[in-house]
Amino acid sequence: MLSFKKFEKEDIEKVRPYMTASTPVCTKAIGVEYMWSDYFQTEVAYYDGGVILKDSFFGEELFPVPSGETREEGVRRIEERVRETGGELCFNSVDDEELAYLFSRYPAVEIKSHRDYFDYLYQASDLAEYKGKKYHGQKNHYNKFVKEHPDYEFTAFGKEDLPDVFAFLRKHEALAPRSKAETIEYRCCERLLSAFDELDLLTGMIKVGGEIVAISVGEILGETLIIHIEKAFPVYSGVYPTICTLFARRYAANLKYINREDDAGDLGLRMSKMQYHPIALVEKRRAVCRFSRPFSLPALFTDRLVIDTFSSADMPFYTALATDDERNLYWGYDYKKDLGGEEPTPAYFEKVLLSDEGRGVCYSYKISLASGEPIGEAVVYNFRADGSAELGLRIDAAHGGKGYGREAYQAVADEALRSLPALHARCFKANTQSEKMILAAGFRRVREDEEMLYFIRTKKKGV
Repeated sequence: MLSFKKFEKEDIEKVRPYMTASTPVCTKAIGVEYMWSDYFQTEVAYYDGGVILKDSFFGEELFPVPSGETREEGVRRIEERVRETGGELCFNSVDDEELAYLFSRYPAVEIKSHRDYFDYLYQASDLAEYKGKKYHGQKNHYNKFVKEHPDYEFTAFGKEDLPDVFAFLRKHEALAPRSKAETIEYRCCERLLSAFDELDLLTGMIKVGGEIVAISVGEILGETLIIHIEKAFPVYSGVYPTICTLFARRYAANLKYINREDDAGDLGLRMSKMQYHPIALVEKRRAVCRFSRPFSLPALFTDRLVIDTFSSADMPFYTALATDDERNLYWGYDYKKDLGGEEPTPAYFEKVLLSDEGRGVCYSYKISLASGEPIGEAVVYNFRADGSAELGLRIDAAHGGKGYGREAYQAVADEALRSLPALHARCFKANTQSEKMILAAGFRRVREDEEMLYFIRTKKKGV
């Protein structure tokens, strides 16, 4: 079993050789990984010939794809870890080469990303030269700064300058009230600079009258200069375009790109980064990998219900169930995300159900009254490395609150565990009815995060 420890400065040199990327995503840089390691509770585990990093975010464990000759062993050990914890198999910051590898290994890979965390990628020469009409504003601000402060100095800073740099950061932080996210960023900046000896950081500072008024810190990843820190006193008009271009001239003259990282959803920062005309927005992709398997349930009969497969004739009911936004508030999946311009018709949903079952990643079952009237759906999906799966259920609005969900959930769980080693479940914390239903079916709660509760029920011995 993997033994994880907190990612500390002494681990940097050991981890560095395994930080590789086929695309210039900033989180592939060792400096970024260490800078944000407190925030993401980053831990590291070593195995023979390899390294595994693990981040924690909203109660979920995320792993960079292992690299090198021992990749297969590293991935196998991560799969074991996920089997032990009962979580999802989730890889973060997946580049193009890694994504191709994951698609070759797993039958179903779900890609997730969020616009707030897209990196801004620029042509290095654009920021170094500010040529052309589109950079007219930045050029003017730079010229104004140089004209107003002819005695300015731009130099790299070393370890001996860190006390002054830390003082600059504290003064900058105190300029205005800061959000929680901004405060966290300042602590991350300090953490990065505290590993000055261990990291190959590129540094720059502008001084006016002997006082630091701007700093920038970065590192090189392949053909890309990654900018980790860029701070300046805004009272010095034009100082931000100045530190940006001077840093680019000094360190990116022989590089293709500059990555100025993401905006974390800050609209002001987003506007500023867009004004520098990025040539691309680079996704930080998360890949949730699913293990599929052949699975089937026989027709099930309870005191009041029949549970069986859906047919084409049931698709109008299924469409109404799936598109009831109010009823599906706690379902955890929004069908609109995958529509791709299609109408949410019975034919569309039938195609989805058949595709999911054909790929072995999700099996849907109709819940009906004894009269044959359909009232809901049970799904067995999200198969894990150990062959276990997740169980979900929803009942339409007309039949809610009558105990049908609890009755069906119990029946499906009992039958599914005849062929599966375990079942997982989850629900939103606010959805107390679902929590009661899951617990009544013999599940036990194993963990929680900010939004969700997580449960498991294992097969009884001898069954």
